[in-house]
Parts: sequence; C-alpha cells; structure tokens
Amino acid sequence: MRDFGQDPSPAATTSTHKGKLIISVIVLLAIAIAVVFYLAKQQESAQKPEIKQPAPTAQESKEPQPEPDPKESTELDEPIPEISETVELEPEPEAEPEQPLPEMAESTSAVLDELKAAEQNVEPITGQQLIRDTVVFVDNLRQGLVIREKAVIAGPTAAFRVLEQNGKIYIDPRSYDRYNPMVDWFVSLDTEVLVSLFERYQPLVKQALGEIGYPDQDPNEMLLEAINVLLETPSVGTVIELNDDSVMYRYADPTLEALPAAQKQMLRTGPDNIRRIKLKLEAIQEALTQ
Repeated sequence: MRDFGQDPSPAATTSTHKGKLIISVIVLLAIAIAVVFYLAKQQESAQKPEIKQPAPTAQESKEPQPEPDPKESTELDEPIPEISETVELEPEPEAEPEQPLPEMAESTSAVLDELKAAEQNVEPITGQQLIRDTVVFVDNLRQGLVIREKAVIAGPTAAFRVLEQNGKIYIDPRSYDRYNPMVDWFVSLDTEVLVSLFERYQPLVKQALGEIGYPDQDPNEMLLEAINVLLETPSVGTVIELNDDSVMYRYADPTLEALPAAQKQMLRTGPDNIRRIKLKLEAIQEALTQ
C-alpha cells in the first residue's frame, strides 16, 4: 500500500501510458468514422433531391402490414369491358313546308278545306267570296254598321216576336232562342285555329282591304277595332221595351236606340248569348295581341 504523495513505481507508469494510448486510438477512430459518414451524406444530398416521407408511428412500425386480398386484386386487375353498342339519336322530324296561298278566286274552297282538316264545322258558312265578304263585313262592323248582304253565315230563320202588356211592347224572350244555333257554332270554333288561319291568309286579307280603299290598313287592327265595338255593347236585362214604328220596332230607351247598329243587333241575341259571344271575342282578342 502506497502513501499519499509517494512517486509511482515504473510498472504502474507503463500501464497507465498503455491505457491512455488505447483511449486515444478509439477516439480518433470514432472521429474519423463520423467525418466519413458526414461527408458521404453531404455527397448523397448533392447528387439527388431529398424525398421526405412521414415517419412511421410506433404502432405502424411494430404491426405487420396485411397482405393484399387476392380477390380484391383480381377485381381491380380485370380490364374494363369496352362498350360495343352505339346509341343513335333519332333525327328530329323536319317541319312540313307551308303550302302556298291560293289565288283570291280559289281561296274560299281552300279556307273551308283547312277548317275541315282542323275538325271545324263549316256548315253554317255561306258565300262564294269568303275572304272578300268577311273583310267588307268586318270593316263595316268596326264602324258600327251591319251589312247583312256581306254576312258569311245565314241569319235566324224564326220570326222576331214581341209581347204586349198594359199597352206596352216588349221583346219576347223566346226571340232570343232563334240566335242560339249561331252562337253555339261561333263559340265552338277553336280560337287557335281561327287566329292561325287569319294570320296565314293575311296577304289575301290585305289584298281585299286594298280593293275597298285601305291598301295600308293592318288586318289585325281592323279586326281588333271590330271586336271592341261588339265588346262595348251594354249589358241589359231580359225585358226590353220597344216602340212600334210603322216600319220597324225601335228601342223605347233612347240610350239603347242611340247605340251603333252593330250593338243594337247584339242586344237582339239576348243577355245570355251576349255574354257567351263576348267571352269568345275576348279569347280571340287575347290571341291576336300576344
């Protein structure tokens, strides 16, 4: 045992030098390995871009990944079958070309044929010059006049009847019934068909207007003016008093007697027929102004 402060022996000194040498060699080797590793990493980083991947979690790194299901792999690997069928779209039917308009002399039969083709009743229509007569009748109608010779439908065949009570004369309500067939036929006509034909034959209507002195008259305006005259016919009751004239009956009410002839004729059809006629005229008016 050696006391504190005594010089070490030569053997101890040799052992100590060997230990220090071994430690120095180990440290140098560690530093050399670290330098080489660092330089290799730097060179690798310069040669290719760095790809960063998320670090696996502890659970992912420990648990083995499941093997792919062979069924699922088979389904995904199967090629998608090609669609061999081709769907062809049917071409839209071409609109039939519109038939050219006939000459004025042949227009009556052409209009009647088109009305028949549209399933409209043409039996009440009379006259050989349908367009010309209609234009003359409507032109007078818009002026409040009634030209019976140019009417394109026949008038009632039953006689006009009156009632006498207490020395006064009244229209017999049974007289209104004689207009029922005419009104029934008029309101049964298809509004769209009427307006469509009127628009189609407007060149001939303009020709007829030129023949009576209105070459610049718009057919729509002429017809609308005539409709307005009839729509302005006042509503009255069933009992209408008359004055017995030596030539014809007159309305006892001076307001009614002062009405245009077209409106006075409307009054003779009776309140129910007036209502039905006005409804039809309003429908035609609306179709013309759309």
